[in-house]
Amino acid sequence: MSHSPERPVEFVCENCHVIYAGTVFREEGGGHRYEPPEECAACGAREFVELTQYPHAAAHTE
Repeated sequence: MSHSPERPVEFVCENCHVIYAGTVFREEGGGHRYEPPEECAACGAREFVELTQYPHAAAHTE
C-alpha cells in the first residue's frame, strides 16, 4: 500500500485569479494548517479565498 501525499489547501487571488498553494503553519499538538500568502506576487492584492469556496465567492461579487 503506497502513501499518497496530502494535497495542500489552495487559495485564489480575488483580484487577478492566480492560484497559490497555502503556506503550512505548524500547530501545537502536532497538527498544521494552511494560510494564503500575505500578498499576491502577480498583482499585489491581499484578498484571497480558498479554491473550494471560489465559485461561491465569485458568484457573490457579481
